[in-house]
Amino acid sequence: MTSRHGRRLVGAVAAVLAFVLAVSSPAVAASAPSNWWFDAFGVAQVQAAGIDGAGVKIAVIDGQINPDIPVFDGTHLHVDDQPLCAGGTVRSTKATDAVVHGSDVTALLIGNGTGQGKVRGMVPGADLTFYGWGMDITDCDFYAADSSKLSPLGVGLKRAAADGAQVISMSFGVDDFDITDADVDMVAQLIAEGVVLVAAPPNTLDGASFPSGLNGVVAVNAFDENGDLERTQDAAKKPNVWPEVTVVAPGVGFPSVDWAHGGWITGSSLATPLVAGIIAAAAQKYPEATGNQLIQSLIRNTGTKDHDLARDTTSGFGYGPASLRHILAVDPAGYPDENPLMDKSSGTPTVEQVQAAAGGSTPSPTPSPSVTAKSTTPPAAASPASSAGVGVIVAVVVGILVMLAAVIVIVVVASRRRRTGSAS
Repeated sequence: MTSRHGRRLVGAVAAVLAFVLAVSSPAVAASAPSNWWFDAFGVAQVQAAGIDGAGVKIAVIDGQINPDIPVFDGTHLHVDDQPLCAGGTVRSTKATDAVVHGSDVTALLIGNGTGQGKVRGMVPGADLTFYGWGMDITDCDFYAADSSKLSPLGVGLKRAAADGAQVISMSFGVDDFDITDADVDMVAQLIAEGVVLVAAPPNTLDGASFPSGLNGVVAVNAFDENGDLERTQDAAKKPNVWPEVTVVAPGVGFPSVDWAHGGWITGSSLATPLVAGIIAAAAQKYPEATGNQLIQSLIRNTGTKDHDLARDTTSGFGYGPASLRHILAVDPAGYPDENPLMDKSSGTPTVEQVQAAAGGSTPSPTPSPSVTAKSTTPPAAASPASSAGVGVIVAVVVGILVMLAAVIVIVVVASRRRRTGSAS
């Protein structure tokens, strides 16, 4: 996967989100935006029990942020002031789409419930660092000169990992040719290190679907207060069905922290930090769990009741609605320590890349039992046990051939004798 010069971005999720004056799903009957998800998840009860993300490090990669608005007072918010895009400014007091969007998605993680919108955070006790493009993502020059160079996304991932992030929330999308080979290697490295990557698919069915489309990344779509999938934010207004979505979460009809206009906001951009917060809460309660086990628990403990692991690709609900209380009720230690999201159509990063990043072996893929394939490489050296078995088989075959040869000789001699007697 190689990158090209210049800006080739599609404004996915965050870029087209901005402010929605009316909720995008007609099924929602609410007359005003609300933090309805807070009660639906039972967040107040969970936080009262001491699960507020304390001690967990979260990274948010987004446009810009205003860290001085009241919703962040008293929180553990840190801002990396070095923009990911050349010429940008990460902090701003202007109520632009990029600044408000970055502030909104951050507030849904650590917001204190004050100020415009009174946005409450899923894990207000978490240690959160914001990494910004420094501008709207559609204005960012994804400057990778070749496939070996990190794009701004890759740089953000690298910085977040270096700062010890356990969960990285990304409410945006870029095109596949803006993702470089170096970016893919970086994602493989983070997966190998146990960092949980959470990203939003587009709010339109033709939007840019990376990084949510990368293997190993938790992709989160939004639903409304009635449990219906969000509608596309275009003229079609169809259910926003992405077959490779991992889970769904609330994301329709929320209030914004916008200090200038207020208003409603909707989109997978909002569902993504909520799921990142759920994972952070589980990481706090079960500190011995690996990142892979936390993802395993996320997809196995959706909804309110125990159920078999199943994925719905046709309706766009994936493994189901993410559940804060359900994931906290189950110790993930019993789940496999392997990422269950390595089968996406992008094919990258591969299992072998993750294994290599972890310092493990990189076995060649084996053909399906139903497929006959001719090998173009020399066979691998056999083990002593298998060599002995082959030797026995060879000896038996040789013995059979010797016996057949003896029989043939006897038959030929007898035939000659019969022919000689007749002539006489």
